[in-house]
Amino acid sequence: MKLTVGQYLNTLLKQSGCTQSQLAREIGISRQALSYIMLGQRTITLPISLKLESVFSLPEGKILKIQSEYDVAQYKLKLKKQLFDELLDVHAFWSYDNVTFEQLSDEMLIENVLIHLDIEAIDKLFQIYTKKRIRKVWENTMAFQGEYLFDLNVMIALYYFNIPKPEKYLQRQENKHLKQLLNYDERTH
Repeated sequence: MKLTVGQYLNTLLKQSGCTQSQLAREIGISRQALSYIMLGQRTITLPISLKLESVFSLPEGKILKIQSEYDVAQYKLKLKKQLFDELLDVHAFWSYDNVTFEQLSDEMLIENVLIHLDIEAIDKLFQIYTKKRIRKVWENTMAFQGEYLFDLNVMIALYYFNIPKPEKYLQRQENKHLKQLLNYDERTH
């Protein structure tokens, strides 16, 4: 979990030996306003972050960067939970014993969204993960499955990964996977 601005400011206060009241006075806001910022109940403004950076001799933009990273992490977590709920609604985990959000791996989320949900949900994946990561999961779990997911895989190859001649690409993926299985089988026997 990403560090909040409040957690970061709390650490700075402890290190400096300064109280919230003293810091609030020094940056020109009420102690209650500072408390709201530290509790995450109010977003920090640019002028306040610049004053805090000056007081604590921090690099310019440090506090806003922490705020942005936290906001991005929270947004992605919210999207993941939405996708998980959508997958539950379509019974995507029927073959698993009581899957919880906390147990769900990123790979499992990506694969199940690609298989069970619509384009709008798949687009959310690209807000959460890099295109490279989604493609890797797709190639490692779906692209080699032949007729079972063929039409879906053609659409994914064309629409999301701009793969020319997706039918040939998928055939190569299937052949590559079969070779790997045969090589594994030969090594184990």
